[in-house]
Amino acid sequence: MRDLIDSLRHQKFFVTMYDMGNKKPEFVLAVIVDEPIEIWYASRAMHDVGVPMMDGRLLYFPEMKINAETYEYICA
Repeated sequence: MRDLIDSLRHQKFFVTMYDMGNKKPEFVLAVIVDEPIEIWYASRAMHDVGVPMMDGRLLYFPEMKINAETYEYICA
């Protein structure tokens, strides 16, 4: 997943996480989009990941679960 995160960052996306958990945190990969066209570019970059979801300006990918190592990598 690091390669994917690096690729998104290289394309100037702000990579973050989205908490999908109901009772306990369950983080998935997300990017912040400023313009609607960025949704298309991010989805294209993540074409093998599955269908993205939106929450405000946050485009997140429910299939991309974040583990502790990836959490630290995104925060660094």
